[in-house]
Amino acid sequence: MISCYPPPPPTLAGSDALTLPLGPQSLHMLQISYFRDSNQVWYRGNASLGGHLTHVLEGQNSNVTFLQLEPLQEPESWALTESRLQAYLHDFRNFVLLVHRERRLAFPLVIRCFLGCELPPELPAGSSARVFFEVAVNGSSLVSFRPETASWVASAQAPSEVVTYTLRQLNAYNRTRYELREFLQDTCVQYVQKHFSTKNSTGSQTGRSYTSLVLGVLVGSFVIAGVAVGIFLCTGGRRC
Repeated sequence: MISCYPPPPPTLAGSDALTLPLGPQSLHMLQISYFRDSNQVWYRGNASLGGHLTHVLEGQNSNVTFLQLEPLQEPESWALTESRLQAYLHDFRNFVLLVHRERRLAFPLVIRCFLGCELPPELPAGSSARVFFEVAVNGSSLVSFRPETASWVASAQAPSEVVTYTLRQLNAYNRTRYELREFLQDTCVQYVQKHFSTKNSTGSQTGRSYTSLVLGVLVGSFVIAGVAVGIFLCTGGRRC
């Protein structure tokens, strides 16, 4: 873990900054990125399943540590997950810098991404789980994902070039619209249902049975977070 964090801005201070709301049947993902300037960024994040913290990340620039709090994945599988997370954070930073260059996004920045799915204890017929993806900047809501239309919308605030540009990027690709909706409404929900179904039938979870529930989906949510915030570089209209 990195211990050389600068004095964090108010939105990162306090023990509640990375506390995820508890949910009886839920998968939650939280990532906070503090950009002091275009050359320095600090990351903090975690993932929880049913209110149980399972993964954390913390670090500066390219020196980021990812931890699974239990041996849920075999070393070889976890090494692959870590490499994908490193690639995601690299692309995430590049996208923020792209918006900075194109629309003069001012520093410092605190970007908060919160996503997941929540199921009630008993899902009535015809009803659906709550799925969400919310992005806030410097403590103010910026954009959020609307699964009904598979589109991103701005928060209730005055229009700005940054918001308009961000929405145009996020709503331009199937990857950040329909694939994201599929992940939230299908993959996430099915994962949670399978996890709690197995847990209830066995009474408890061992590390091995937990891994059999495709733990890669849990940590892979970080990658989906990157996708949904526009982790792609576009030059001259070409998607990279």
